Amino acid sequence: MNNYLEITGRSHFSYPSDFIETINLTPAIDIEPWWFIVFEEGDVNYWYHTLKKLYPQRELIPFARFNANDDIACFDGRDESGNPEVLIIHAYASEGWELHGTYENFKEWLSEAIQTHSTWEEE
Repeated sequence: MNNYLEITGRSHFSYPSDFIETINLTPAIDIEPWWFIVFEEGDVNYWYHTLKKLYPQRELIPFARFNANDDIACFDGRDESGNPEVLIIHAYASEGWELHGTYENFKEWLSEAIQTHSTWEEE
């Protein structure tokens, strides 16, 4: 499965190694109702530029989308630690109301996404 991580007009972003390992799993991990937008060509680029227009004060690197609403999981693009915080952004919310949650890092977000998947499957 191809991964499309490129963002036009933005300098390089160092994705966390846990993230890279996860998106390269075969078969791909099922975390529905979340899904990794990196598997669809142009999605990361589209969401990056859409979120940049909506929230210009933020530097968001989108990587996953929630099926049931407009929540987008994003890395904090200003964090150069190699293990950036994950921000849950509710796309199209008024500026100042867009932040719906935070996770210390990708591993913490993924753990929650897996739990959400389990609950989703039970319903």
